[in-house]
Amino acid sequence: MNYLKGRNDYYGITKDMVLKKTGSLNMDKGNYDFSYSNFGYAVLGLVLETVYDADYTTLLNEFVQDELHLRATHISDYSGDLGNYWEWKSDDAYIPAGAVTSNIDDMMRYAKMQLEEDTYFAGCHQSLKTINASTEDYKMMDINLDEIGMAWITDNENGIVWHSGGTGDYNSYLGFHRQSGVAVVILSNLSPNYRIPATVLGVKLLLELSG
Repeated sequence: MNYLKGRNDYYGITKDMVLKKTGSLNMDKGNYDFSYSNFGYAVLGLVLETVYDADYTTLLNEFVQDELHLRATHISDYSGDLGNYWEWKSDDAYIPAGAVTSNIDDMMRYAKMQLEEDTYFAGCHQSLKTINASTEDYKMMDINLDEIGMAWITDNENGIVWHSGGTGDYNSYLGFHRQSGVAVVILSNLSPNYRIPATVLGVKLLLELSG
């Protein structure tokens, strides 16, 4: 962890450090309880770099801009107009876990892609594991984590597929209700711990709009 003021916890954690940690893990069980893992996304980034023989920043930027045509979406270069962005070194291993920035227009286009059955995104929503990971606080707010796909969480009770994210001063949510075709995106320049998180607002709005 990096506790220097103004820098994120993952600043300066190198790819070699992640590889070394990965090699030391003893994964001797056939099944593990669900736990959201930024470390896992760092490892996934290293796998992609090996497969495609290119750094993750290049891979991500080319994919979202050239293939998805999301021109405002990219690995953070601190060029926004809000400030307080997480700092990164160019070779940081955790860039895949928290360095992507976008805007509301791109995120709504991305949400629309999730609802289109003929795209390869549909396979990403399919359940890989039943997790039943809802906290008591989430249950009280009708937010359910029942199953997990390729990063997408399924709320079976409400028929919602969703994901949320947060850094020190930013908070986001994207969810969609496939049956009604409704999608909601919340982008906030507030901490995930500040008053009402984007996830709570997003689920409430999505349920209202989808009926």
